[in-house]
Amino acid sequence: MQRIRAAKRYLRYALLGMAVLAAGCPVGIFTEFPNQEEVCKFDPIREGIRAVSASSFPEPVLQSVLVNGNLVWQTVTDGPAYPTPTFSPGQTITLKGTGFGAGPEIDFSKIMIGNTRILETDLRMFEQRLDITKQVNFEVDEPLDSWSKYILAWTDNQIQFKVPEHTTSGPLVVQIQKRVGYNDSLLHPGQPHNVIDAQTRRVTDEDFKHKCDVVSILSDAKGTVPLQVNVNNPGFSSIIALGEKIFWSYDFNIGVAHAIRNLDWKKIFAYQAKDPVTGYTADPLLLFGAYQTVAGQVPSAAIDNVYFDRYPQPTPIPGFLGADQKFKGNTKNSGWAGYRYAEASHPYTGDGEWIGFNCASCHGYKITYEASPGNTVTKVIPGLPNPKWSMKWSILGDFKGIKENEPGPSFDSASKDVDKTMLIYAMPQGAGEHALIRIKGEGSETDNDYEFSPIAIPNVTNYMGVRRSLSHSESYVGFEGSYIHSEEPDGATGSMYAKELQALTAYMTKLDQNDKALRQVGMYRWLKSKGKLIAQVGSDSGEGAFVQAGWENQPGITAAVARGKATFQRDCGSCHNDKVGLNSNEKMFKLNEVGRFFAPTIYQKALQSIRATFLRDMYWVQHRGLLSDGHVRNLEDLVNPARCTEGSPLYNQYYTLHAPASPALGGPDFPEPYPAQNRKSDVFRVVKSAANDTGTKRNRFIERHKYFVTVSWDPNYYYWDYQKMRREYGPQELGTAQPIGMPAAPHPWCSSTATEVDDLVEYILTL
Repeated sequence: MQRIRAAKRYLRYALLGMAVLAAGCPVGIFTEFPNQEEVCKFDPIREGIRAVSASSFPEPVLQSVLVNGNLVWQTVTDGPAYPTPTFSPGQTITLKGTGFGAGPEIDFSKIMIGNTRILETDLRMFEQRLDITKQVNFEVDEPLDSWSKYILAWTDNQIQFKVPEHTTSGPLVVQIQKRVGYNDSLLHPGQPHNVIDAQTRRVTDEDFKHKCDVVSILSDAKGTVPLQVNVNNPGFSSIIALGEKIFWSYDFNIGVAHAIRNLDWKKIFAYQAKDPVTGYTADPLLLFGAYQTVAGQVPSAAIDNVYFDRYPQPTPIPGFLGADQKFKGNTKNSGWAGYRYAEASHPYTGDGEWIGFNCASCHGYKITYEASPGNTVTKVIPGLPNPKWSMKWSILGDFKGIKENEPGPSFDSASKDVDKTMLIYAMPQGAGEHALIRIKGEGSETDNDYEFSPIAIPNVTNYMGVRRSLSHSESYVGFEGSYIHSEEPDGATGSMYAKELQALTAYMTKLDQNDKALRQVGMYRWLKSKGKLIAQVGSDSGEGAFVQAGWENQPGITAAVARGKATFQRDCGSCHNDKVGLNSNEKMFKLNEVGRFFAPTIYQKALQSIRATFLRDMYWVQHRGLLSDGHVRNLEDLVNPARCTEGSPLYNQYYTLHAPASPALGGPDFPEPYPAQNRKSDVFRVVKSAANDTGTKRNRFIERHKYFVTVSWDPNYYYWDYQKMRREYGPQELGTAQPIGMPAAPHPWCSSTATEVDDLVEYILTL
């Protein structure tokens, strides 16, 4: 029966494809994506230049600033200081000084004004195509748009850049890191690991010339003394207003994409969908953390109708029977934050409006706190990861990719019927894996690979200083590059226009506006839960009074924070110190150095490494779990030396097979996991289904994942065997000759002693 449905589906694709061709629409035939092992070559000349630059690394010093050639500031030893410089968008700024190095391509450099990074790479957006039959998005060598870099010139004693349209006042800092080597390949030991330019990796034209680079090993960061600058930017309010609408009001073309793949969001949000595991009515809040749109809790852009005269991304999906797609239209409230109706043309059914999700669905956390005595605030905080978001929405109906006939991994390669429901149902909340709901063998970059590699939703409240976004290389170009490429089927489709990408970038620079209050609230609740509040403050006047007064004015807290900071500098500073407030120097660690509890993601495999994360709002971020897969329960466990010590009770609880311990939640505000069997810091397990037709398909899908095993003491579950993955990972997943050898514990860097843990955590809560 399933094969008959598949045949009908492919016939429909073929008929649509003929209609599209007849209409002259820009569709394409997908071949394959470029293989970086084949197209990339090592550049010894470039690496030699980088090595020469790295041989000298003085402290960078800013001595003077010129605006359009006119001196506006310089260091003064005698006499009155210069006034605060004022910049305007489009002006050419010249920085003069010493120790600036050789620029962002030779060194790993960045310039920040407040929360805005001065774009150091030209961004190119390419036309996107959709292979109708395979449902694979790819790009062709035809420009859609471009965003020129702002850095104009860079020498050791002078830098020139243009002031971006999307910046506001703040401290100007030049940060320098030297490239002191490069990661060796895990696939070809002793040789450099080369990676393809992330901007062009989806361009499939055979004659396209791709650029490549190594994964550079970085030095510690040095930076200029921050210089406060004012930015006169009257156009910023309109730019940020558009960015807010893209964040909250746009559907990123997901509505029609999901409709084509048979997902009915309208039915889900009308409580008409059934939970396929429990048989009960599907609850959007319980199953995937959806919050209703309530005035005052979300901005008006999440509630009001918003008309886009040009959708930020032109979708490659053709319109009705191959006619033109809608590239502008109205979006409206579905009743749920981050989920919007958008007008589109369905290739099979014609014009309509469908619900898709946007940034706020994953990067919005509903929090209630007392801002001052008697003043209670409830908001969906944009940027913070939603700790209840999950991929369970994908199993609420007949979504393509969930119940399929597909080939398996090498040890079970034949095409067989599978049902992915139970594994998706058990996926950790606050994380996702879009490869899981693709079909193996389609040819997409995100094909199902049978490796189970959830990735935790990142916090983006202070994200703009990052160049190596999402553990990609710097060719990804930070956040700005994150929205150039589609990530079908649960991500956006279509490259984003430069104007809209600039607007979204501008909005992202303002997502830290809630940070100060949230850090105060987190500190209060943590101290109270640990029984430290009275000892460090003297009394408990309530949350509002504490938030209003600030932890900085409490000597007992500042003393503990100072002790924790000293521990942080000693044990964490080599990765989490920088000069621009990220609390990350963006070093990339090879997979066999840093490890991972679940399998590395497709992107981490491509880079063969994982970037040191940035730290901000950690009281709230920890609620979705810590590290890149979200498996660590809380900050205390993350830095506890016992977690890094093989054989300790805490290590065994995390990383060995045992009967479930059902440990306590990580602290106050931590959500109860759903389903309840997978609490953090315990074994990870998935229900084994009954031995009927549906159960056999569900079990087969789990059993095709190499590191899920059965255990003698519990016949009702499959268990994730971290030690098996640690021993065996490499040959099947990367093609290495031998297992790469994972460390005993993922992120094997902890505090030196257990007595320092609380002070260290208390300091991290201030970041």
